[in-house]
Amino acid sequence: MANAHILPKPIESPLPQSLQTCIRAALTQAGGWLPFDEFMALALYAPGLGYYASGSNQLGLWPQSPNRAKGGSAGSDFATGPELTPLFGRALARQVAQALAATGTCEVWEFGAGTGAMALQILQTLDQLGCPCERYTVVELSAALRVRQQASLSPYADKVRWLDVLPECFSGVGIGNEVL
Repeated sequence: MANAHILPKPIESPLPQSLQTCIRAALTQAGGWLPFDEFMALALYAPGLGYYASGSNQLGLWPQSPNRAKGGSAGSDFATGPELTPLFGRALARQVAQALAATGTCEVWEFGAGTGAMALQILQTLDQLGCPCERYTVVELSAALRVRQQASLSPYADKVRWLDVLPECFSGVGIGNEVL
């Protein structure tokens, strides 16, 4: 058991060397083990290194996407439904409108808003339905994605706010595409 805290020999990895170094340092500091949530927090959000914090163009549209001409990003790693078509955001907005009416609240909370495409679709559709929300709060841990969201949501700058930590509690309708 003398070797229980020795880190395994590195294998080839697609992770940038500096992110590997960051994760290895955290493992060493923690005695060789990290809880999964801490590992994922580093892998995804380590400042300047994590997948969503590196500023790379990981989320958007693939070059062959039919919506590419509408402002999507070429060369991204993946795309979510709202990036490919506004239909998901529009359909979800109808449910959000019902939930806002049923709960008597006037705020939407989105957890992990990606590029902001779904938030924009929801806000536009709520306006069209005559059910505009007073506040749209985005909880986003990635500063790089927050910049993209702020650009996408600039027409609603007076309604949208960003938080970079999970709230202890909130009042409103909570949504998340693939995050929650």
